[in-house]
Amino acid sequence: MSTEQDNLKILLFTFNCGQVPQNSTAIRKALWSTIVQETPKLQQQSDLPDIIFLSLQELGPIYDFFLWGNADAYLTPFIDAVTHLTEISHAVFGHVATCSAGLVFGVLFRRVQSASIKISNVRTSVVKFGYFETGLKGAASIRVDVSSDTSSTELTFVAAHLTANEGYREIRDHNFQDIARKAAFFAENSISLRKEDGTDREFLYKDGSQVFILGDLNYRVAVSPNAQPSQPAATTVPRAASALPDQCKPTGNNLPIQKWVAPQHSFVEEWLRDDELSISRKHAGTAFFGYNEADVTFPPTYKFNSNREYTPRRVPSWCDRVLYFDMFEGGSGVKIDQYASLPEVDKSDHIPVYAMGTVPIKKPGGLSEQLVTILHKNDIAASTVTTCQPVLSRGVTLDRQVSPAAIRARQVKLQNRHIIACTGRIKTMEKLIGGLMYLVLTPTGNGILLAAIVGLVSVYVSLRTSQFGVNSYRTGKT
Repeated sequence: MSTEQDNLKILLFTFNCGQVPQNSTAIRKALWSTIVQETPKLQQQSDLPDIIFLSLQELGPIYDFFLWGNADAYLTPFIDAVTHLTEISHAVFGHVATCSAGLVFGVLFRRVQSASIKISNVRTSVVKFGYFETGLKGAASIRVDVSSDTSSTELTFVAAHLTANEGYREIRDHNFQDIARKAAFFAENSISLRKEDGTDREFLYKDGSQVFILGDLNYRVAVSPNAQPSQPAATTVPRAASALPDQCKPTGNNLPIQKWVAPQHSFVEEWLRDDELSISRKHAGTAFFGYNEADVTFPPTYKFNSNREYTPRRVPSWCDRVLYFDMFEGGSGVKIDQYASLPEVDKSDHIPVYAMGTVPIKKPGGLSEQLVTILHKNDIAASTVTTCQPVLSRGVTLDRQVSPAAIRARQVKLQNRHIIACTGRIKTMEKLIGGLMYLVLTPTGNGILLAAIVGLVSVYVSLRTSQFGVNSYRTGKT
């Protein structure tokens, strides 16, 4: 156990790999630095996390996943990095489960030496919402029961990759709502589409389940074209040592973008006011209902070029985030002790982000009546013991607007259609997209495409100039 108070120590790590293969040693060193916090040697086994969850996006080229199914080659460096993390023994951490949704992967590990911690009843859920609902974007979720000698709890981990590009906040909000509606966790990993009332499955929102959502959520800093922070930022990527400021670099939308040497808290606070995720959660109230986030004190994690400088044509943004849903009374459950980025991992246009903290191994409370009401207003069903009482909204009771049973029935039908599509139509579309990407983006594919074009042109010219074709054209006879 991590503490005497029956707390579970967790490490959450999210990384958009930018379709670039990663090095196992570099990942292991980065993860190791989060645990030891610059301590030369780990002093106690109890300092290790009990659970590690990785949220990985864009592990490799699209065609390698959609066309060839070569996920293992890109996943192996991460699994090796964690299972050989501490070098204290051969495999301090054991691989529990992997869930994938196209290019999005969630990977769960447990500490082997933590004999008093038991993980059981592994359930997974896949949601895809890329183009044509393919796995270009989506969410891969793992739900487990965690028990100690004296108590137990349930944890849900969601690896997510939402819609990209500036100005798409509402679509990203809709992506989250899709996750909340389409995620379906089945008992004993047995998918059943028979029960129309949904009693054979669990929804994302569930009484007694602590949820963590992490990944490339893609929310941007929504600044005006000529805006710039009143507090000047420093001038290079966080890991660099240079202290001499460079000149601002104008971006494609005339936004002066400055680079960093270290987190400038006043600068972070100012830009976070325009952070779309904060706006959606606090002001718009359109996504991540009930979720919390530790204070962001690190520089924006996107987008970098090969020189590890912010790309001039993009507004630096906190795309990579870790959020958690705390159901303990007064938010007394989940405690995040560290929330930071790992700039030493530099083979991507993103910087990884991690969170480390603790969760009590005990049953939290159920979903609040207020939250369930908010979910119903957004047409989202939840797995609850009891249905909330009707609540007045603009003078009309909730059950008159739309009954919770009707919401649940619609959500079950939506889940069923999505599950069927993921095993049929979507798989076919992913093959087509993978094949197209292979032809366009690889030298071999370019050669095949060129040969096909040349062949078609040759056949066409041959037919047009053949004696048979000429005589037919001139005489009208065959």
